[in-house]
Amino acid sequence: MERKFHLVSDKNNIRIDTYIAEALSLTRARVQALIAGGHVRVLNKSPKPSMKVKQGMEIEGEVVAEEPLSLCPEEIPLAILYEDEYLLAINKSVDMVVHPSCGHQSGTLVNAILAYLKRPAIPASKGDSNGGDAQRPGIVHRLDKDTSGVILVAKDPGTQEALSSQFHDRRVKKTYRAVIEGTVRKDEGVIEGSIGRHPTLRKKMALVTKGGRYSMSRFRVIKRLAGFTYMEVYPETGRTHQIRVHMASIGHPIVGDELYGRKARKLTGRPLLHAYRILIEHPITRTPMQVEAPVPREFEEFINEHAL
Repeated sequence: MERKFHLVSDKNNIRIDTYIAEALSLTRARVQALIAGGHVRVLNKSPKPSMKVKQGMEIEGEVVAEEPLSLCPEEIPLAILYEDEYLLAINKSVDMVVHPSCGHQSGTLVNAILAYLKRPAIPASKGDSNGGDAQRPGIVHRLDKDTSGVILVAKDPGTQEALSSQFHDRRVKKTYRAVIEGTVRKDEGVIEGSIGRHPTLRKKMALVTKGGRYSMSRFRVIKRLAGFTYMEVYPETGRTHQIRVHMASIGHPIVGDELYGRKARKLTGRPLLHAYRILIEHPITRTPMQVEAPVPREFEEFINEHAL
C-alpha cells in the first residue's frame, strides 16, 4: 500500500530530506530510505537527500509501506535495578532507543531484552514496523532516546497486561529529576494543557489551543543554581515529550535539550532529564513497589559546577 504526495516548496535552501520529513511528518531516516528506493522525484529525477529545495519547487512521490522489521537478540549490557520472576526494572542508559524503528533496527532495549531473557529472534512476519505487540516484548512504557532512568519490562503477557492497565489508569507514580535553564521562582507548581504536534516544526510537540491531548505535570524545586534550577517533576499524564514541552512552555527548557532548549548540548553532552523513581502496585503480589535509578554522575558534576 502506498500514499502518493505532491509538494510545492514554500522554503528556500534547506535539504530536501528535511523539507519532506517536516511536510509529511516523517523521520529523516524514513525519507532518506524513500529517496534511496526511487520514491521521491523532482522533474522526474531522483534527488540526493542533500539537495537544497527552492521556493516553488515541485516534489512528487509516494510513501510506501516499510519493510517489516525482524528482531534479533543482542548481548547489550543492562543495568538491572530489580528483578523477580515476573518483571524487570532497568536503568536505561542515554542514547539507547527503546523500540525498534526504521532508523534503529538494532541496538535497542528490545534487542537487549530478547538476549537477556534468552528469547528467540522475532521474524518480521510476526510483527510490524509500526511497533506491534510482537515488536515490543514486555515493554509497557517508554523513555526518549536521550532520557536515562527507570523503565519496566514484563516477562510474560499476563504481567504486561497488568502493568499496562496501571499506566492506562494513571495509577503509576513517576518522578523525574531535571536541570532546567534559568531560575524558577516558585518552589512548586503545576503545568497543564493540550499537547499536540507543533504547527510548523513537525519534529516538535507543543502546547496547542486546538486538538492535542490533555497533559499535566507537577514540579518541585530541589535547588537553585547559578542560572539554572534543579528540580523534581511528577508527570500525571504520559504524552510524547511531555516534560520537555512543559518546561519549555514556561521558558525553562531542559539543559542540553537541542530540540526544545537554547543551551547547546556541549554544556552537558546530554539533556539533563532522568527518570528517577517509579511507584507501582506489583502486578502479582499487589503490594506497593518502588524502584529508583541513581542520579547520573553528569548531573552531580553540573550541579556542583553551577552551585551558588
